[in-house]
Amino acid sequence: MIGLVVEGGANRTYYSVGVLDAFIDHGIKVDFMVGVSAGIANATSYISGQRHRSLELGLKYIPDKRYMGLKYMFKKDNRSYYNRDFIFNQIPNELMPFDYESFSQYSGKVYAVVTNLDTGKPEYLPLDASDKSWRIVQASCALPLMFPPVKIGGKEYFDGGCSDPLPVEFAYKSGCDKIIAILSREESYQKHAEADVNISSFLYRKKTNFSQTLKHRSDIYNDSRRFLSEKQKEGSAFVFCPKTTVGWSRTEKDPAKLQMMYDEGYSDAVSKMDTLKEFMICE
Repeated sequence: MIGLVVEGGANRTYYSVGVLDAFIDHGIKVDFMVGVSAGIANATSYISGQRHRSLELGLKYIPDKRYMGLKYMFKKDNRSYYNRDFIFNQIPNELMPFDYESFSQYSGKVYAVVTNLDTGKPEYLPLDASDKSWRIVQASCALPLMFPPVKIGGKEYFDGGCSDPLPVEFAYKSGCDKIIAILSREESYQKHAEADVNISSFLYRKKTNFSQTLKHRSDIYNDSRRFLSEKQKEGSAFVFCPKTTVGWSRTEKDPAKLQMMYDEGYSDAVSKMDTLKEFMICE
């Protein structure tokens, strides 16, 4: 079974969008997919076969004042840097319709990673076409400080990147023999303690498990990168990553920079397409 793992990284994932559009153009299909935050949000268009949808969405709506901004933090029904109703309702259900029917016909399994606010542990929630509120994807994108926790089934969740930002081990444990990983950071990247993570850890200090998970977020990420590197050397992982992310902002709004990220991802995928297809041949 071939699995696809897509890292988060907010708007840096437009590199991943380029890779995924190249997959559509060259008929690359996988049996299993798991993604985190913006990684899974964008990758749903790959599963539904909607080429260029995520790119067009980014170029048209990310610069739009309705998409994000500090003013949305103060709206009682939003409390997020991102305009949640606009992103998760108006865009997919009205302005740029998502093909729920095609998504429902996918024969494999698709998971989004979320982090349980009480336990601090990752959970892997399956996506299906019935969730037109995109509740699970919202939870996977709910980065502390920028989002409130999202309630699902009586539990509160935050961004999956808090507890399992690169869910490669989950993919293997789910039965994948080989995985394709699309990263939003360069090959040499090592995560270090970040100021916003330290602030989040303090603000949620009464949620002891979650607070501790945040404190170790960089270690969790770096361990996953080392694990992926080992699998790559063994020949069971194929990795796409940008050459450099210098100047790539998580909240990038400039359409030219988003296009640049996309173009690099698309070009990388096309240049490695023959090698990728050989890798995907089951022995």
